[in-house]
Amino acid sequence: MIQLLNALVLLLACGAYAISIPAAPIWPDGRCTDKSLTRPNWIISQYKVQAGTASFYLNNQGSNPGGFSSQFSCRPGKTECDGSAGSVPAKATLSVVNGQSVISITDFWTCGDESDRVNFRASGKTTITSCSGNDCVSPITYLVPGTLNLPIPLTPIQPTPPPGFDSPTCGSISDHQWSVVGLEYKNYTRGQCKQWYFEDFLCMDDNFANAENFTLRGQYLHLDVTNNAISHKVTCDFTPKKETSPYTPNIPIPFRCTGGNFNEITLEVTLSGNPTSTGPFDFTLKIEEVWYCLLDAKNSNRPTLMAASGSTNVSMDCNVNTGITGTASDVVTLCKSKGSLNVPGQQVAKNSLPEFSLVVAPPAHGGCTYDSIVNPTFWIRSPRYTVRPDDSLSSFDVGLNGPNFGPYWIYTNKNVSGTGLDTVYTCSSWYDGTPRDKKLNCYYAFNVHTKTMWLRKVWECNDKNPSTRLFFQGSGTIDFTVNPNYYCSSDGNTCSWYTDIDGIPYDVTKVTVSLEHALPPDYGQWLPEKPYYFGTPENITPNWNLRVARKRLI
Repeated sequence: MIQLLNALVLLLACGAYAISIPAAPIWPDGRCTDKSLTRPNWIISQYKVQAGTASFYLNNQGSNPGGFSSQFSCRPGKTECDGSAGSVPAKATLSVVNGQSVISITDFWTCGDESDRVNFRASGKTTITSCSGNDCVSPITYLVPGTLNLPIPLTPIQPTPPPGFDSPTCGSISDHQWSVVGLEYKNYTRGQCKQWYFEDFLCMDDNFANAENFTLRGQYLHLDVTNNAISHKVTCDFTPKKETSPYTPNIPIPFRCTGGNFNEITLEVTLSGNPTSTGPFDFTLKIEEVWYCLLDAKNSNRPTLMAASGSTNVSMDCNVNTGITGTASDVVTLCKSKGSLNVPGQQVAKNSLPEFSLVVAPPAHGGCTYDSIVNPTFWIRSPRYTVRPDDSLSSFDVGLNGPNFGPYWIYTNKNVSGTGLDTVYTCSSWYDGTPRDKKLNCYYAFNVHTKTMWLRKVWECNDKNPSTRLFFQGSGTIDFTVNPNYYCSSDGNTCSWYTDIDGIPYDVTKVTVSLEHALPPDYGQWLPEKPYYFGTPENITPNWNLRVARKRLI
């Protein structure tokens, strides 16, 4: 039918497209701090054993990528290895576990690429898999993933290899490259609703019973594709969505089922056909895919990118009927394939990649953890306060932004300790319905004479490893007089001024970090017999189980 021909015309010329091949990410020169926080790793190279003595070179991927390497020699009967003069402060030990040598590394280094120098200390280990006995030479290098304990306690997450990368058949391209099941194609030239409130958005049929559950106009596609070389299955589904803008009723050419980035399996399909009436018809299905292989793990750590393409004829049973409105312009086309399909492959690309590029974090700059260490900053905006005769606060409102939080509004709440100028307050209400374990500590004091605010606040970062919650606690003094455009009442007891939406930045002069969330007191349910916090603002001490000191971090 003409309607079916028009519906499929956008799916023609499937051979005119080629799958995009992503390039391996490359870290730029420098960026010592970024690298050390993202991939605090080492590379062991030129590993060999002569007369029982093992030797190798060690390169720190954070402090000295591609530069000078430390040399180590590990003698029989001695766990700690001897390092060259330039190896200090790196240390290496060798132990034997299940007949294989295990190299353990500890290292300390400093990054000075930012305005402040940052100290790093990390440790890690790896197993030597391609050299055994008293005399051997390893044909491969080894990656030693690191765990930081300075300036923060963290093991940054590294990517995992894609599925099937170590399959024995990973690099093969065959006549049985892909298996396809469940191929279905549908097309609705009009949305399946008799009476619209808003066309293609809200249906009035059955007294709005079908308001949002109608079938949208457009094309629908479903199929399951398995790459037999790596036994990897991808489900491809295209469904028009009314929420998207612009509305997309037709299947893109080609249609990307998954992937697109480096280290991801990327699969694209294109379906084309030219039926003229209801019945079984021949279509063409084209598949393009990118995947990754480690072809010779014993002799090389360089992964290989594989790209292949293939097509096959598909016999589909199609039914063409009039849709729910019964009009000539409302045509419903439903097509299904007969059984499973086999699609042969042809190699499009076979690219050798840098060593360990599948298992090392790609370039990253900044982020919550980085900002909390390198340049912790509080941003203050639009404060307003009123004081009592004894210099305590009767009202206090100020906007606060910082690393990974904001806008956060501070207002006068329960005082924790002290009177007058020594009063310390909690920042926000404990009666706002937020569970206590979701709250982060925040305390402040204010000197109405000097117009300075002391602030201590906790914020959370987990951008380097979602499973590791780092709780940073920052404190410092904020001088409101840096903004001279403030207004005070005639008695001087109420003052306020306006700042732009970003506010005024203040350095956080003292920062600590913990792996444990120090919960605030639960004022809504109980009060401890002894104060959880005590003393004046400068000696209030939280009950942190882990404190780690660093550069500007104490």
